[in-house]
Amino acid sequence: MRSRLAALVTAFLLIPLILPLAAGPAQAVRQAPPSGCGLQALGTLPLTGATTAGTALDADHPDGPRVYSVTSSASGPAQLGIRDARDGRLIAERPLPGALGSWAVTVAPDHSVYVGTYPLSPAQARFYRYRPDTDQVTDLGVPIAGETFVWTVAATPDGSAVYGGTSPSGKVFRYDTASGAVTDLGSPVPGEQYIRDLAIADDGTVYAGVGAASMKVVVLAPDGTTRKIIDPPIEGKGYAYDLDLAGRYLLVRYVTTTSTNPMGVYDTARGVWKDVVDDVDNLTVGGGRHGQQLYLWQDDELARYDLTSGKLVKLGFTEFGGGAARTLGWVGHTLVGTGSTGRIWNYDRKTGEGRLLPGTLTGQPVSIRSMTTGPDGRIYAGGFFTGGLAAYDPATGQTQSWPDIGQSEGLVTHKGKLYLGVYPGARIYEFDGTAFKQLLDLRDQEQDRPFAMVSAGEWLAFGTVPKVGTVGGVLGLYDPATGRKVIKRNIVPGHSIVGLAYRDGVLYGTTSAFGGVGVPQGDAAQMFAYDIATDSVKWQTAPVPGDLALGSITFDDAGRLWGLTPDALFEVDPATGQTLRTAKHQTYPWQSQTQVWLDTNIEFHAGALWGKVQGKVYRIDRAAMKFTLITRPISNLVKGADGHLYLSRTENFSTYRLCGS
Repeated sequence: MRSRLAALVTAFLLIPLILPLAAGPAQAVRQAPPSGCGLQALGTLPLTGATTAGTALDADHPDGPRVYSVTSSASGPAQLGIRDARDGRLIAERPLPGALGSWAVTVAPDHSVYVGTYPLSPAQARFYRYRPDTDQVTDLGVPIAGETFVWTVAATPDGSAVYGGTSPSGKVFRYDTASGAVTDLGSPVPGEQYIRDLAIADDGTVYAGVGAASMKVVVLAPDGTTRKIIDPPIEGKGYAYDLDLAGRYLLVRYVTTTSTNPMGVYDTARGVWKDVVDDVDNLTVGGGRHGQQLYLWQDDELARYDLTSGKLVKLGFTEFGGGAARTLGWVGHTLVGTGSTGRIWNYDRKTGEGRLLPGTLTGQPVSIRSMTTGPDGRIYAGGFFTGGLAAYDPATGQTQSWPDIGQSEGLVTHKGKLYLGVYPGARIYEFDGTAFKQLLDLRDQEQDRPFAMVSAGEWLAFGTVPKVGTVGGVLGLYDPATGRKVIKRNIVPGHSIVGLAYRDGVLYGTTSAFGGVGVPQGDAAQMFAYDIATDSVKWQTAPVPGDLALGSITFDDAGRLWGLTPDALFEVDPATGQTLRTAKHQTYPWQSQTQVWLDTNIEFHAGALWGKVQGKVYRIDRAAMKFTLITRPISNLVKGADGHLYLSRTENFSTYRLCGS
């Protein structure tokens, strides 16, 4: 079975949830509709959630066992939630200034809690300590300059140090708990971008799992010297995603580009792989160890695996709260765990009974990931990370939300219905206003992010970015009336498809030279014209030499085809692909980029082009190709059916009303 845990791999932030897909009761809020002209704030849309990727257990806390979870927030700060492990009671929530969220939480022997975080891009990742005895959070600063994500932290058994792993340079750092000194131990596998997890032996030996390609485990001395590299027991690409030590055995759960999650059992005494267990779904892979028994999640069900015999028995418990299960550890004979939606679960190994505790963490705002105008004229927005879908009615000011859908990378209206391109797995959904219906799942094509979506006659068309560790996106066509589909991978070899436009039977597409790896495939992004009827590419060109991602494209009222890249506006002849005009609007550091997919929006409206690029919104004069700044910072721009523009930044929603244009 392909696990939902593979969903948690991303090359940026990584973590949407795969939730049940029957749309729940919609919430509705009414506020006064906007009036007048110019920029107006509309507050926030009803997109909230308690997403807790980073979580740890202090089973021996003197005041009772505690679960520490970091709840992510759209614009920060993330919150460190402190709960009673036995009943889920919320003890406190403490802000982590400068952090949006965390995957990396560990408890040291003195009960101090260490947290590695990720910030609002493009800032650097930070490191924090929480002391329960003083109830204080201390910002320990940036552990490694230039690193934007701390994926994992692990304390040594004697409490003398905390190690961390980062991206995008795949580095390990050591924090001395006595002196406060941080040492950059470098990249143990040059070229790998991620240190995804760490495990530390009683003698201080550090095991580091890397990705997103080789899936190696590096064995390090306490000073960071490489002692050994352990190759994976499986083929393919991906991550050594979760590591833990269980006596003499090293447990390594892999996440591969084919969405499988096998767990290898490595005998450290003999230096050989003892076993490989298929499809292990949980994070903190060794958290459920009890003697020679390992409690783990497989196919969304708790199971017990015998480390000696290799026998696995399903236990019948399935309630972990959604998202991804995490086994944290034992409080007496009760296994404590969480789901990444913030809920705590308990399982009693003596009675064989489990229970899901009430959610008590405070929901945090969710960033708006994507927007479009729906078939009913409302503005629809998809949430980042936690997901969810919200709608705003410009005529009434009323909002509505549906929480039970994942992170929508793309949204489009086609034939009177709304369609969503959902991460991970490049899943395509149809939404009729009541329920979500899954139409396609492109995990077998190694695809993840359907950014580009357009209505193309009878067809719904979409373009994708592949999974981390792979290259080559898909151009896809789907006919909702018949169920017929056309999937064309590598229409531009190695490139992702990030922008689409349609006219008179022809799809026009733009690419990014980046896929799921940090190295561009070629020296320029491409634009192409694809004739649907003849299933052929009419032309292909690089309209802006040196630009590694082209971004969004649109037609104007005269049938002219325009594109907006992070640093250029261009016009292309749709018949021949000839670049007619190009204007550089600002600079962009292409040479230092390791990943650029879709960073622009462009619309034609009221006689002008309107563009969002590098966080700014412009009115663009077509004749002079002149940019006039409207507002900043902005993440999304869409044209509304009411003749006005709608904008978003993190969780904030606004409109730019055009009067007399």
